[in-house]
Amino acid sequence: MDEVNRLYEAKDRTVGTHIALRWKGRLRYTVPREAAGQQACWQVFRPGVLGIALRAMARLPGFLGSIRCTESGRLKFIREAIGKEAGLSCCRTGAAGPWSKDTILLLDNRKVKPLYLVKAGAGEEVDALLRNEADWLLALRNQPSLVKHIPEYVAHRSGVDLCFVAQSAVSGNLDFRLGELQVEFLRRLQDVSRQSMRYEESGLCRTLNSRMKDLSGSLPESWSMRLEKAMRQITDSLSDAPTLFVDAHNDFTPWNIRIQNKLAHVFDWEYAAHERLPLFDPLHFVLLPMALGGRPTFEMVRKIQDTVRLCQQWLGKEFCYQPKTQALAYLVNVCTLYLWSVRGNYGPDAVVESYAGVINSLCP
Repeated sequence: MDEVNRLYEAKDRTVGTHIALRWKGRLRYTVPREAAGQQACWQVFRPGVLGIALRAMARLPGFLGSIRCTESGRLKFIREAIGKEAGLSCCRTGAAGPWSKDTILLLDNRKVKPLYLVKAGAGEEVDALLRNEADWLLALRNQPSLVKHIPEYVAHRSGVDLCFVAQSAVSGNLDFRLGELQVEFLRRLQDVSRQSMRYEESGLCRTLNSRMKDLSGSLPESWSMRLEKAMRQITDSLSDAPTLFVDAHNDFTPWNIRIQNKLAHVFDWEYAAHERLPLFDPLHFVLLPMALGGRPTFEMVRKIQDTVRLCQQWLGKEFCYQPKTQALAYLVNVCTLYLWSVRGNYGPDAVVESYAGVINSLCP
């Protein structure tokens, strides 16, 4: 990746159609020179407090050192694959790592409104994630009860050198409260996917055991002991009788949902999986923002209890069986995913460190 990433090419300021915006040594966004295109970018991507600095850099690129650029051949290839007319492009650069992806927003050519959202990257890991997302978009759009909640699948391309999935852009408001609209969506998703099976035969069990096997010998002793103890407790609790499993979004966060016309529109399905526990998604919604915000363990444990009570009311007690075990399995699922992704190159991570304290509390 160069100074303007693989989807754009640096150009002289007189011919550049876009502006690459860097912050603290890293490229963050690439936006059109036109003010209307920039405004659409901020409305969709919502960069938060950082948006103040980014807006200033975009308005005064000559003074603040922004880089002029144009679309590269890769982005033009994506446009051709989509095969539908689209205007200006904006891009949010993904964080560094093996699963890094860039998110491209293509705007309507006449009204400069959001039209398509494209996630693109390279490498086997990213290819697998985007292939999974494309499969889920296609499958969920075939469910009559879910179709209004899911972005429209537009195009997908698999490949190690360049892979992408394109979908319709989602509009609406952010809501950081787990409320009736979010839970109504989860109720519909879980109703069409519910199935009963032994824990040992589930996809969740296979996933956790596979990660633990891959991580064997590469973790700090504290993490090995913590995960092994939690895994034993999960297995002991769920092995007595058939267990209810459902499909899970697996990244069900406030920023992956937009609320519009009294509907929750849910996107970013790359981590979705079958045969997960019913409380995974609601717990992720409330706990991940708390972990990112550095909230103390006792507050997170209390939030688990509050969320379980809410889900018992709105989803039904059938889906909230053994809530402590479901919460423990959720935490182990997230932590092993991160630890497995870095393949033993363990380093401090706010979410994982925060979840470690909660695991210790639930599994003393």
